[in-house]
Amino acid sequence: MTNPTITDAIGSDPTALQDRAGVTGRMFISALDRAVHFQTSAIENYVKWVRGNNPTATPAQIQQIMDTHFKNLAGGAGGSAGAAAAIPGIGFLTGAAAIGAESLVFVDTAAFYTMASAHLRGVDIRNAERRRALILVALLGASGSAIIDAFVGDLSQEGPTSTASLLARFTAPKLGEVNNRLGRLAMKKVTKSIQKAWLGKIMPLGIGAVLGTLANRKLATKVIENARESFGPLPVAFAQPAPTPEETKLAAAEAGTATKETLLERIDPRDWKIPLFGKK
Repeated sequence: MTNPTITDAIGSDPTALQDRAGVTGRMFISALDRAVHFQTSAIENYVKWVRGNNPTATPAQIQQIMDTHFKNLAGGAGGSAGAAAAIPGIGFLTGAAAIGAESLVFVDTAAFYTMASAHLRGVDIRNAERRRALILVALLGASGSAIIDAFVGDLSQEGPTSTASLLARFTAPKLGEVNNRLGRLAMKKVTKSIQKAWLGKIMPLGIGAVLGTLANRKLATKVIENARESFGPLPVAFAQPAPTPEETKLAAAEAGTATKETLLERIDPRDWKIPLFGKK
């Protein structure tokens, strides 16, 4: 019998759903809902900023830079939580609380990376429910793509088609059904991964910091692979010229504050592994 906690991770009242979910489930629901509502302009300006700082780079090279940003940010979050658990006097509960906040940061970061990667391929990311599906597929990988294929049916036999392009064919009600199925599966798989990662991060004597970094980088690598397989090939070249230095500076100013507030507010700036905006 289906667990009523996750019967409708998309359509139910978020507050009621979180009240019924476990601690890890509530974290995931909250992080996913938060990530779906990132400002589109912040994502678009992040990609513009990366291009402006690398004006001769191809789309594939820009994607590699974004991959590195994601892995470094994810690793920084995991290491910070592990270090918090190891500080004398903080103890198990405070360390576990830090890990809980860090887990939200990972989902935030993964969602931002997912939407930026989709935007780089020309995918329309303005629709909130399409965003939700893209994020869930990137987290789930092949199992998420299989759900999309099942809903598409015969349309998927027309030739090689990316999951992102298949999602564009869905009506709003059908997209809601898809997200319902994806959400139920993600609740089980993602929260299980988070719980397993906790065990390593709360180890004493600094071991947790190392394991936290490694665990999050491993998860980030999997999301990168899933996005690459699900979103289709990158264009060979950009249709538009790279932003000018002035446009790049403006993109950083417009996106930097919003992105740092929504994506990195739970990470101590001293733990950032890369500069995000204002520098190359």
